[in-house]
Amino acid sequence: MDAKSFFTELRRRNVYKVAAAYAVLAWLMVEAVSLLLFGHEERPSAVKAVIVILALGFVVVLYISWAFEATPEGMKRTKNVPTDAVLPSWSPRKFAAFIIVVAALAAGLLVFDLVRSRARPATPPPTAAP
Repeated sequence: MDAKSFFTELRRRNVYKVAAAYAVLAWLMVEAVSLLLFGHEERPSAVKAVIVILALGFVVVLYISWAFEATPEGMKRTKNVPTDAVLPSWSPRKFAAFIIVVAALAAGLLVFDLVRSRARPATPPPTAAP
């Protein structure tokens, strides 16, 4: 299999779309976890754990999008679906709208987190009692 046919097959199996949607949703999840754990001591380790879990999930999701097809009868192995079969899919316009909405939500959470962390006054250092 040469590179051109490989990338054509990736496009036919919607692996690009799945990867883009997963990446944007993962970013939204990381921002949400970061925002929800604001001010907790566990925040850095919890965010790192979420990132590791999402990275492992990314590999699994890419494998599933490569190996299986969503048909009207349910999920089927790609090798069992004819290459000329008409499969349901999102229109490019709906997919772009979905990605834009989720990216806007993630960006909004990021901006909210940045504004909230800058608006919070710094706590003065503790003073020693005489």
